[in-house]
Amino acid sequence: MSEGVQEFMVTAVLVVLLGVVSSLWRRRKRRGELGKYGQFTKRLGWQLNERPRNGDVARLMRDEPFPPGGTPERLASDYCYGTYRGRPACSFEASVPRLSFPGAGDDDNGKPIVVAAWATQLPYSVGDFSVRRTSRVSRAFGGPDDLRIGHPEFDEQFTVRGLQEGAAVAALQGPLAAFLLADPRSKDFGLRFIGDEVMAWEKGEQSPDKIEAALQFLCEIADRLPVPAVVPPQAGGTAGDALIWHARAELAAARAPYRIEVTQSRLDVVPDLADPRWQQVLGDGGQDRVYLWKVTCNPQTKSTVSSLRHHRVIVTDSGHAAQGPTLSLGGEFAQGGFRSSTPHTDPMSDPNFGSALIGRAAAKAGWRS
Repeated sequence: MSEGVQEFMVTAVLVVLLGVVSSLWRRRKRRGELGKYGQFTKRLGWQLNERPRNGDVARLMRDEPFPPGGTPERLASDYCYGTYRGRPACSFEASVPRLSFPGAGDDDNGKPIVVAAWATQLPYSVGDFSVRRTSRVSRAFGGPDDLRIGHPEFDEQFTVRGLQEGAAVAALQGPLAAFLLADPRSKDFGLRFIGDEVMAWEKGEQSPDKIEAALQFLCEIADRLPVPAVVPPQAGGTAGDALIWHARAELAAARAPYRIEVTQSRLDVVPDLADPRWQQVLGDGGQDRVYLWKVTCNPQTKSTVSSLRHHRVIVTDSGHAAQGPTLSLGGEFAQGGFRSSTPHTDPMSDPNFGSALIGRAAAKAGWRS
């Protein structure tokens, strides 16, 4: 046997041994993590789902720090959920190809970025916007669409992004702004307010040891939200507020089985699959796909761009015999439309419905579409 062949065989054996040792180490580490998760969930009466379904965390992964849209590369794991200090709460880890905000500092090695996230319920809905400490890189890449809440020190030290400036100002001014300025934990986490939930996140793997500390911080944020004497109307505020208000009014007038979802830089017209009309339509002709409209909004130019998507529908058993099956959106965009050749006689089979609806709302709000 030649010397070159011997060196190759030795190298191959070493590579195999290294792989085996690495695999055994990862398994041992994983067993230790699951043991800690088990102790945590047992102590608080929580549940752990190592591989959550898309619907479990999709509402939290639609926007910053995750890439906007329905990217199939998102992988969530170790979803813990239960009640903390009287509020529904959860935590999870996600692997994504990149982060979604200017100056994120994504790795250039091509490896997915791991993000740990924690969320808890708020006493009322505050809109959708993000808050994070302004780093030097973020300051360099910051844009004119960064929001200002009218608190000079807060506006200097924090970056706030979203379409709903009025909602961000109402939530952040007062006790919450003072709390975030004074509390050093605000340097450790990015924050996103998502309707009636607030989420904290950071780059890196989730650890069972961090869950309670992060949720404690989120609960203190929830406790410092100002209590509104009257819920302010969304119309008559900034450009984003007016567009959202008109879009929801157009949808209410159409009485179509859809809903408007608001993210930081987008309006989505998505099927409200709890509506019984969808069960009837999807049950005829073998139709298993529905339309969604992803509408990107630019409040600086007052313009919108709508893109049509088709989404696969999964029929699942709700577990309640009296209610029957429910319909939920699947996790991947699919090409093509309805299988049936039903004419476009109603919103559920009209590929122009959502874009036309947002177009009418944009015209009333003074936007271009």
